[in-house]
Amino acid sequence: MKGISDQELLLQIQHGDHDAFDILFDRYWQRLYQSARARLNDSDTAQDVVQEIFIKIWQRRAILDISGPLENYLQSAVRLSVISHYRSKKVTEVQLEDALQRINMLEDSIESLTDYLELEKTLQQAVELMPEMLKRVYQLRSENLSVKAIAGELGLADQTVKNYISEVSRRLRIAIAQKYPEKHLTYMALIIAMLHK
Repeated sequence: MKGISDQELLLQIQHGDHDAFDILFDRYWQRLYQSARARLNDSDTAQDVVQEIFIKIWQRRAILDISGPLENYLQSAVRLSVISHYRSKKVTEVQLEDALQRINMLEDSIESLTDYLELEKTLQQAVELMPEMLKRVYQLRSENLSVKAIAGELGLADQTVKNYISEVSRRLRIAIAQKYPEKHLTYMALIIAMLHK
């Protein structure tokens, strides 16, 4: 059963198949945990966030309606859960100020989960059209790696990474301006805050 597709697993989960759920959990747990930990910088909280996502999937299995790749849906769930975590805490640590700033911008600019997922889709489509190195820089920066860490990972000079980040920002700005002419300035402020933190 381990070679079964995500969509087939979801169909079986909707019918209450525990084995299918266990396979889905094993397939995505590590990736989602790493994504959550990169944003939270806390192993225990990251585990709790991911655990809660899978619990909700099981609880809502009968009404699940996931269009598009499952991993995109799960990664979006991680991001929203992290935002919810920060909102639920009285965070005062200096190292989280930038995260809170981005969250406030997100609340102001994106009115619903549907809007958020649509923005995620737009960004993903724009990134897919980029050269491979720009994709890698965007991915690593999205995972909260520093410029120096990205440079070490990719074997590049720090300045080269900064140049790539600027180019990623430029391309995303064009894509967002075309898709969201009324909100593109606010959305881009959010993206720039993430890429240039």
